[in-house]
Amino acid sequence: MANLRPLAGYTLDDLAEFRPVLAKGLHQLLEFEGNVEETFCRDFVAEVERYGQVVQVPLCPQGESRPVTNSNRREFVELYIRYLLDKAVARQYEPFKRGFFTVCGGNALSLFRPEEIELLVRGSDESLDVATLQAVATYDGWGKSSLPAEESVVLWFWGAFKDAKPTEQRHLLSFITASDRIPAMGAASLVIKVTCLGHDSGRFPTARTCFNRIGLYRYRSRQQLESKLWTAVAESEGFGLK
Repeated sequence: MANLRPLAGYTLDDLAEFRPVLAKGLHQLLEFEGNVEETFCRDFVAEVERYGQVVQVPLCPQGESRPVTNSNRREFVELYIRYLLDKAVARQYEPFKRGFFTVCGGNALSLFRPEEIELLVRGSDESLDVATLQAVATYDGWGKSSLPAEESVVLWFWGAFKDAKPTEQRHLLSFITASDRIPAMGAASLVIKVTCLGHDSGRFPTARTCFNRIGLYRYRSRQQLESKLWTAVAESEGFGLK
């Protein structure tokens, strides 16, 4: 990609993460060796979709009547990128920006690289450290004579947790704790309490997010446990139901 540096600091590489096909087309426009005006037939407008319809937005005053030529194509690309990554999202971005800097502002922010800030904001796509969560978990209501961590239904639960896809793991974690993130201090600082709700039942597992607690019945099979568990997770929505 061309190392384009508009005034706002945006590049074609930035646009490629959002609109790869468009970024490739703009790169080809910059590298084209023929007559740009006759071949591309473009004006200084951006094509955006609004309510299901494609509309043209001028990138500069009277942009709809200003053709893109070999001499001004770099300016066109700069304006196009700046519009899509800045002006078009300013209304949505500014409230987020104010909130983010209210919480995370300060000199310490300069110590992070952009990708680290992205990880902080949206989280990781990697699998959770379920083994550590299992190691620090506590148990309640399983009877004095039993070893709760070795109960079949408990082992099935942790097995289902480990085998799930990362997105499913986070949904389950959110079901139990009301957050899909591991605390900043690590998985060892998050103690999940697994409670026995009674003998085998057709009822679903329950969760008390304020206490990081999940309640399980003594289901007869792992298949039954997983069916009830993932249904409960899918149908839950915070303190209510979908």
